Amino acid sequence: MEYDKKSLKTAAKITAATLSESGKLGAENAEKAAGFLKEVYKEISVLRGEENCVKDAFKAAGKITAAACEEMEEPDAKTAAEFFKTVYEGIAPIAEDEDFDEDIYKYAGKITAAACEEMEEPTAEKAKEAVEFFSVLYKKLTEDEKPVCNGKYAVKESDAGFSFRLVAGNNQIIGTSEVYSSRAAMEKGIESVRKNAPEANLEDRTVEPVAEAVNPKFEIYTDKAGEFRFRLKARNGEIILASEGYKTKASCENGIESVRKNSLAEVAE
Repeated sequence: MEYDKKSLKTAAKITAATLSESGKLGAENAEKAAGFLKEVYKEISVLRGEENCVKDAFKAAGKITAAACEEMEEPDAKTAAEFFKTVYEGIAPIAEDEDFDEDIYKYAGKITAAACEEMEEPTAEKAKEAVEFFSVLYKKLTEDEKPVCNGKYAVKESDAGFSFRLVAGNNQIIGTSEVYSSRAAMEKGIESVRKNAPEANLEDRTVEPVAEAVNPKFEIYTDKAGEFRFRLKARNGEIILASEGYKTKASCENGIESVRKNSLAEVAE
C-alpha cells in the first residue's frame, strides 16, 4: 500500500494513543494495532485527499482525536475515525476565515486535546463538545486584543528526570515544574499548565479568613523567609507550577498574570 504520509502520521498518532496505557506487546497485539491503523487511515485519508482539505484543521483534529482515544477500553477504529471526521468538519470553517490566526488556532488545538485526555469514549456527542470547546476558546483568544506570548517552556534533563521552566519574554523564570520520571510525563505537565493557567481561579492565603477557591487555581502564600510565592494547582489538586519568591504581593500577582499570558508558549529545547 502506498501511504499518504500526512494521513499515515495522523493515523499512527491516534493508534499510538490507544496503546499508551496497555503495556502489551506481542504479535497478536501488533496485528490488532496494524488493523486499527489501516482502518483509521482508510477513513481519514479520503478527507486528506480532497482538493479543499484544510491542513491546519486536519492536523488539529488528529491531536484532539489522539487525546480522546487514550482511555478507550476497547479500541474501535470506526469510532475513532468518526470522532476525527466530526471534529475536522466542525473546526475547518474557522481555519478558512479570512482573519484566521494560525498560531492561536494551533494553541486552541493543543488546549482542546488536553481537555479531551480523560474522555472515556470518543463518541459523536463528545466530538461535538470538543468542537464547541475549540470554537469558543479560539473566539475568546482572538477577540479584541490578542494575547501576546513571547515566552517559552525551557526543558531541563538531569539524572533525576525531566523538568521545565516557564520563561517570560524578558528571560525571567516565572514558574518551575516538579521533576518527572519521563519526558512524556513532563510534556503532559506542560499541557496541563496550558490548559489550566488561563482560566485558573485565585486564592490568597496571606489574608484571614482565607476565601478558598476551587481548582484549578493559583494560590498566593508566604514562605519561611516572608517572601510571597504562588503555585498553580490543576483540577485534581496537583501542583503543576511553582514560583520563586517575591518581595511584594503586587510582584507576585504580576507573576501570576505573566503565567497566564505566557502559558501557551512553545517548548524550547
